[in-house]
Amino acid sequence: MEKKMIKTSVLMAVAVCIMLMQLGCGGGSNQARTGFLTDYSRLEKESDSTLRFMNAPALDKYSSFVVDRVEVHLHSGAKSKGKLTDQEISDLTNYMTSKVNEAVHNAGKQLLYQPQAGVARIRVALTDLNKSTGISYLPQAKLFGAGVGGASMEAEIVDSMTGEQIGAVVESKQGTRMPFANLGEWDAAKQVVDDWAKRLQKRLDEVH
Repeated sequence: MEKKMIKTSVLMAVAVCIMLMQLGCGGGSNQARTGFLTDYSRLEKESDSTLRFMNAPALDKYSSFVVDRVEVHLHSGAKSKGKLTDQEISDLTNYMTSKVNEAVHNAGKQLLYQPQAGVARIRVALTDLNKSTGISYLPQAKLFGAGVGGASMEAEIVDSMTGEQIGAVVESKQGTRMPFANLGEWDAAKQVVDDWAKRLQKRLDEVH
């Protein structure tokens, strides 16, 4: 009986530790700023993981976009600082750049390659990246989000000629917490990228 109680206490302690790990990993409204965005002053808290600004009437004037190649612009406290290989950086930026281009195309907007009058420019930087670790492959850990990778990013839409900021977002998200999901090291980070690209497409879909 005593052994059973000890075992139960240990399991409860592990569960509490996992939940604390999850809370420690989440993004906050006071997220580090990298200097990538042209303006941070108009960002407003949307959730504990997202700061956003959007001038919807201004965005409605644009039907053509130039998409800059996505950068990795790590903030000072980034967990991945000094840990990403050149190949990983290339793979991840290529992936996100393709997703942003795909979002613009699927929204029925025109993709251009040179700034012009009446054309908006989309700038994106990945500011931190977290791998899915070995613990995330355990269903029990997935339920608490422990070891699940993710990504942080800063992005903005500006006028391609004047540089006027039309919209901006600073966001930090974890990947899936669904049990039994087979995640590779960077799949969770890519899920965050996919989700952001879908929301970008939805917003552009709403532009008249």
